[in-house]
Amino acid sequence: MINAITIIKKKQGLTYEKFQNYWKNEHAEIVTRSPLVGTYVQSHPIYNDKLTFEDTIDGIAEIWFDDTNAMRSLAATKEYKDIQDDEKVFIDGSAVRLIIAEDIITVEGNVSDYKLIIFMNKSSNVELTDFRKELVDMAYQYSKKNVNRMKVSLPKIAGYKGDKSPAWDAILTFWLDFKIDQQYIDDTVNYFSSVSGKTVEKFCNSVVVQHAN
Repeated sequence: MINAITIIKKKQGLTYEKFQNYWKNEHAEIVTRSPLVGTYVQSHPIYNDKLTFEDTIDGIAEIWFDDTNAMRSLAATKEYKDIQDDEKVFIDGSAVRLIIAEDIITVEGNVSDYKLIIFMNKSSNVELTDFRKELVDMAYQYSKKNVNRMKVSLPKIAGYKGDKSPAWDAILTFWLDFKIDQQYIDDTVNYFSSVSGKTVEKFCNSVVVQHAN
């Protein structure tokens, strides 16, 4: 299975409330019309002045496919054109970032409403394979209290061909059994910052509510 992770920003002039309502209620119905779309998940940031907020990310959409051929099949359909046309209503197209990744579940458990998501880039002096191995090893060892489920999303190696590289080298997702505070976020980031030579460069408002459609 591969995961198409799309990081989006709302269209200028839309309030967060209108953006989230349209995405959840109108756009989700258009996306799920296609029989080629399997699991579709929206993650909506919880805007809170007590939490770190990276305002370049207003939402994360994930669609899982059996393989890249299945993803290409969707891209050739009328349903996909309808999805693209509708995105123009509420999404800033210039800010969209797409990452095709493979998910590694490191803590088995149930999906819950609250998630912590951390976007990570490796240091330039660290080999990608070394970074990925060490990060996954740390994730398997992670036993932070209140984590229901955890995964590491690693971009497909094809995304690094030539001069290309994905916006992030890894995305960590933690499903939690409670609404967390900034201290919990800081502690988690500090733990994973101990990966040798790694830098945590993106840290998107990190608490999100999951909506599966």
